[in-house]
Amino acid sequence: MKREFEPRIKEKRWSIEIEKELIKKWESEGLFKFVYDPSKQTLIIDTPPPYLSGKPHVGQAAHYVQIDMVARAYRMLGYNVLVPFYGDRNGLPVEVYVERTYNINPHEMAKTPEGREKFLELCKKYLDKVEEEFIAIWRRLGCSFEYWREGTDSPEYRKITQATFIDLWRRGLIYEAERPVMWCPRCKTAIAEAEIEYKEEIAELYYIKFKVKDSDEEIVIATTRPELLAACLVLAYNPEDSRYKHLKGRKAIVPLYNHEVEIIEHPAVDMEFGTGIMMFCSYGDQSDVRVIRELGLEPRVIIDKDGRMKPEAGPIAGLSVKDARRKIVELLKDRGYIVKVEKISRRVPTCWRCGTPVEFVHTREYFLKQLEFREKLKELAEQMKFYPPEHKKKLIDWIDSLAMDWPISRSRYYATEIPVWRCSVCGAILVPEPGKYYRPWKEQAPW
Repeated sequence: MKREFEPRIKEKRWSIEIEKELIKKWESEGLFKFVYDPSKQTLIIDTPPPYLSGKPHVGQAAHYVQIDMVARAYRMLGYNVLVPFYGDRNGLPVEVYVERTYNINPHEMAKTPEGREKFLELCKKYLDKVEEEFIAIWRRLGCSFEYWREGTDSPEYRKITQATFIDLWRRGLIYEAERPVMWCPRCKTAIAEAEIEYKEEIAELYYIKFKVKDSDEEIVIATTRPELLAACLVLAYNPEDSRYKHLKGRKAIVPLYNHEVEIIEHPAVDMEFGTGIMMFCSYGDQSDVRVIRELGLEPRVIIDKDGRMKPEAGPIAGLSVKDARRKIVELLKDRGYIVKVEKISRRVPTCWRCGTPVEFVHTREYFLKQLEFREKLKELAEQMKFYPPEHKKKLIDWIDSLAMDWPISRSRYYATEIPVWRCSVCGAILVPEPGKYYRPWKEQAPW
């Protein structure tokens, strides 16, 4: 029988050189370039682009090879298959690398437009180099992707991103507000809940005495954050806890700072933790934020954006959070306020990029509404098919964990600028028409 197909590679033993030859042939023929055929079904595999912050690790390679297996299978089944590959060229990963590589402070550089431009040039130069290496590795793996050169830092991409912001703003889905957000003191920017990584650590749990006003009674609370005593706003116990019922509505005096706080009942208190009575401060964690907002209390903000204690912190003002904790413990021990100290394991929220513990800081940011859509998101999740099925629970759990609207603004530089100007007279936010890439930090308002 006459063979209709003659293989181009006839060697019977495979070798690295043959692999290289084959890859060159694929590329020269543009074999994986997407060409749309309306008579075929289309499959698009658009995975989140990898951050270009170094060389890919073996886990990434394995993951993308699996994606390539799916793409090749569907091509053989007769589908139009598009698998775009491009890097995420935005945000903190590249900035952190450039800061450390060149030993520079971008916040100082960005005080002038010229300095900011210089920093952006360094970021782009680094990204170009790393992206070239990334793509070379993926090509060498033989992945049948279409490599897009227009990444997430191209003017066209940023124009589309800004148009999305403008649309959401006009629909009332984005708003500006001053409120507590999770803040990285090293990166000096707000970060979203999804950007938090929790690390387990052994910490000290301090049992601290509070005096009940107009009595000889003392109560003891347990906390891992004694440096926040100056920000204590209320003491609370669980409504089911009979041990403290007689204290409801009474006042307690905060040690060292001597301001009065009310003692209340609240279901957020865990009766089994510490002594069963706890302080709510502005802000130690998400429960503090939630309860203080619920009660309508005026916060005392004592940690600044550099992660240092503000003047309101009194004897620990100017210290880092870690040093402030050490100092306040010394003062409390000297005056007999600490009853005992226990070792416990706790989860510490850290910045996903640099590993620095985050703090809740009051700042003005732009937020995308998400809390009001939680039930709708869960309805949509129920309608979707998940492979494997257990991944549905991961999504539902994540939706249920959302505690605040999404802070989308970042106090950084190598990213899509928020396309707004502010009126110098009345402070109104001015949003332009979509259709171009705006850079408010260096351009005049388009009106």
